[in-house]
Amino acid sequence: MPAQPRPKTARDTDDEPQPRGLIVVNKPMGITSRRALDIVERQLDVGALGHCGSLDPLATGVLVLVVGKARKIQDMVVRSEKVYDITVTLGGTTETDDAEGELVPTEPAPEPPTREAVEAALLPFIGEIQQVPPVYSAVKVGGKRLHKEARKGNIIEPKPRTVNVHALSVTRYEWPQVDLSLRCGSGTYARSIARDLGAALGTGGYMSRLVRERVGDLDLDMARAPEDVTHEHIVGIEAALSVYPRLNVPLEQRHVLTRGQTLRTPPGFPTQEPCFAWVQGEVIAAITFVNGGTHFRTKRLLV
Repeated sequence: MPAQPRPKTARDTDDEPQPRGLIVVNKPMGITSRRALDIVERQLDVGALGHCGSLDPLATGVLVLVVGKARKIQDMVVRSEKVYDITVTLGGTTETDDAEGELVPTEPAPEPPTREAVEAALLPFIGEIQQVPPVYSAVKVGGKRLHKEARKGNIIEPKPRTVNVHALSVTRYEWPQVDLSLRCGSGTYARSIARDLGAALGTGGYMSRLVRERVGDLDLDMARAPEDVTHEHIVGIEAALSVYPRLNVPLEQRHVLTRGQTLRTPPGFPTQEPCFAWVQGEVIAAITFVNGGTHFRTKRLLV
């Protein structure tokens, strides 16, 4: 018997606009980011979704999903500043630098440092720093994912990478636990900070809790549990791009943007990229400046 065609859905209907936007999910503990995405994808039935920076199964908090043409800005959301609330447990280490690995207590048992000593030990981790990613991470070395190789017993030591830590402070300290507020750029590993803090104090340390509180301007107040997401929770891409330079284009010139033709740059407008063209409160395109910055045109159309 031939297979029956599936019923048409909104994404199959030509006369209905396809969604374009972001979904802010509050990923619960114990599931992968892919699992959270799959739950939302099945509920909404708007086509394949993407996510902007995964969270480990033990982590919770903001997971940003992209819908439709919003996938064109996925890489920019990934690069957005992030804010974390993390707990570091001192007095031992794990091979994964988090609570998933087997605990190896520091011997002999270390003397608990003072709060002042903990705060002082954090200072070298603020600013543009060199950070070694965890051995169990998604970083690629020679085309191979570190965590996949590590689980095969092939431990590859990653090289230090430049990352930016904008702010790092102690919010609570009760031995052996230290709660930290971390504001950082893309590519920063909270697990590495936990590991390196323990090393600096001579106590050993690993990350035992992580909550991602914010990605760019998208925060936990906007987030919904995966099973609670509906079409009403799709927000415009403008929420993620408001932190970037904005060039307002008159409505009558919108068609020039969509056709990829050039427009004159307003006098005195800073020609830094990335930059986005907005028309009546809607982001239309990522733009690039040409002719020495006197003109601009569409680099990536977003509608």
